[in-house]
Amino acid sequence: MSYQPRSTLQFRNNVHERARQGQSLSNEEIEQITRETVELAGADPSSVSTQSQNPMHAQWAASADRVLHKPANRISQADAKELHNVEMRAFENLPAQGSVASHVQSQADQNDRV
Repeated sequence: MSYQPRSTLQFRNNVHERARQGQSLSNEEIEQITRETVELAGADPSSVSTQSQNPMHAQWAASADRVLHKPANRISQADAKELHNVEMRAFENLPAQGSVASHVQSQADQNDRV
């Protein structure tokens, strides 16, 4: 399964399927959703990869990477809350839908229903 760019529903379906199988996302999928969140926020992509450019972006990227590398069925509400808080501090113009935090929240909600 690979992540299809700009397809929030497809991404969520992939994450939910991975949760049922107890698998983590691939590095490629994590990189893609991270890039898209940066684009949605209107931030400079280089600011996320270099802590000297913007420490909050670097902190957000590290938090997102840590949570997204967990098996999807292990993503918790605490993970979602933490990532949401870091994401809100890192980006001023981040829309709720399509961001990493929104995907993580969706998965945490799904895990609570199981």
